[in-house]
Amino acid sequence: MAVIDDLRGTWAGAAGRRKSEPTEIVIGRRFVATQYRKLVWEVVAISRNFGDPIPHVQLARVGSPLDTKTVSAAVLGDRRFYEAVGQR
Repeated sequence: MAVIDDLRGTWAGAAGRRKSEPTEIVIGRRFVATQYRKLVWEVVAISRNFGDPIPHVQLARVGSPLDTKTVSAAVLGDRRFYEAVGQR
């Protein structure tokens, strides 16, 4: 099973402090976009292209597996953009 566990989403908190929390990305893990929480996305594949330092993750919409998108693992691991289902 492919696992990405070394990514850390870093952002500035409300008080300007830097925050960093690890996000484990594994096939089968579900995420929601922070701006649009109605759709749940599931990791179906993780790939690293030759010469690209950041892996990419293919997501399929839960309930509609033909609706897919690909995002960088860095974006998926950044809590400004995505949050793992069940984590808050």
